[in-house]
Amino acid sequence: MRLSMWMIANRLSSLDLKLNIRDTAPAVLKSARRVYATNCVHVYSEGDDVICNGEGDTIRISNMDLLTGFEIVQSVFDYFQDWMDEMLRMLRERNYQGMVDLAWQVCRNPLILMDGNNKVIGITRQYPSNSLDSEWSYLCNYGYTSLNAVLQMRDSNADLEMLQHGVRSFRFPRAGMLEYGGCTYCMICNDITCGRLTLLSKDRELNPGDFQIIELLAGLLEPSLGQIYYENVINNTNVFFNLLMGKSYDKEMLDTQLSYQQWGMNDTYYLALIEVEDMADKKSMDRNVDMLVSTLLYHSHNYLPIKKAPYILLLSNRTMNAEGEMLTFLMTLETHNPIKISFSLPCHGVENIGYLYHQALYALENGKRYDPDRRLYDFFDYALEFMIESGSLEESVRACMPTVVKLWGMQQDQGDDLLLTLKTYLDHERSVTKTSEALFTHRNTVLYRIKKIQEILRRDLNDYYIRDYCRMSIRVLEYHALKSKEL
Repeated sequence: MRLSMWMIANRLSSLDLKLNIRDTAPAVLKSARRVYATNCVHVYSEGDDVICNGEGDTIRISNMDLLTGFEIVQSVFDYFQDWMDEMLRMLRERNYQGMVDLAWQVCRNPLILMDGNNKVIGITRQYPSNSLDSEWSYLCNYGYTSLNAVLQMRDSNADLEMLQHGVRSFRFPRAGMLEYGGCTYCMICNDITCGRLTLLSKDRELNPGDFQIIELLAGLLEPSLGQIYYENVINNTNVFFNLLMGKSYDKEMLDTQLSYQQWGMNDTYYLALIEVEDMADKKSMDRNVDMLVSTLLYHSHNYLPIKKAPYILLLSNRTMNAEGEMLTFLMTLETHNPIKISFSLPCHGVENIGYLYHQALYALENGKRYDPDRRLYDFFDYALEFMIESGSLEESVRACMPTVVKLWGMQQDQGDDLLLTLKTYLDHERSVTKTSEALFTHRNTVLYRIKKIQEILRRDLNDYYIRDYCRMSIRVLEYHALKSKEL
């Protein structure tokens, strides 16, 4: 392995050194010698010091005898040769995290290795998630860079060509979410961006030796990452996308995909719509959407992200807008990325998920119009307006309050009186006395039913919107039942 004087100096940094090295000193040195030889470090004494001269660049080691100095310098070459042999072994095994761990012994600063989809495949584990800035924590916890970090990188380093092949330096003002500057290397293989290697300047300032190490590592990694580069596994031709968009689909393929996801044909499904806010250009938009899709794929098991730029559709048979791990994760995404998120109502049966897309999109558009400062929107809060505007009875039925639909089903299947009680209770302005009189039912029975209704609704009937939504839902369901009988 050929070294530069900067690489040698970094390895000897614990000694008392005086450096006189050009920034352009190349990595051409192959060993230490006691006499001058081309492309070798000439080690000799000068007073009480040892001089290491590599093609005119010098390192002075103070207060050291010649034999000790020579052995130390030669040990640097031996170390790097063993280090390179181990790097190559890990590369053959595609042990990228191991390579990053080993690189720390040379770099002594935080290092991040990402693949072509901006997924972290190696990060310096000597630095806990809370030891740098908020972006380091995000990388450690979620395995992808955040879009806000990309935006700050772009704003703070306007002249930095992030997608240009090679190593680039960058820095930030301390006030931002990114606190540490450093250097980054965009790796390209066969004209495809296959990875990125970033070294941060935390424990010491970077110098040309660090850039040379990064270039060396990138040269090793590029062919390997180029071979395993994969296209985004989610695209606009999958069967779930066709279902969401109301397009024709292959039923056999649907069965296969449901089996793969471990979902059922008659499960209850939910949809979140994630909008990536306006970027400078379409290329940036597409790349940022791809980055978020990759993040979701990596962390949201049982949740399927589907790209529809500028949106990502997140489909699942598990709820997303209720308290729980998924909502916490989405809120974290929203905090670290310039996105807005909307949620549909649930629907029964995978073949009905096309209604969910219209709901989530409606919630997003109306939420941005009436409450632009919010970042999360729920279709439930805009369902009344949707039912008024909808030109489709079927769409209105799907927009009915889910718990009212549940009461409707209990009435149809069991002859239950809860829905009738709710309707009568609302028609009589929530008067228990008038409700009991209208139903010819004892007051205590009405009170018991109202309590049970409240438990099922899980909503406060003192809220006028909830009352109006319940009334509208009941009317729509009744009218739909009447039209169905006529057919």
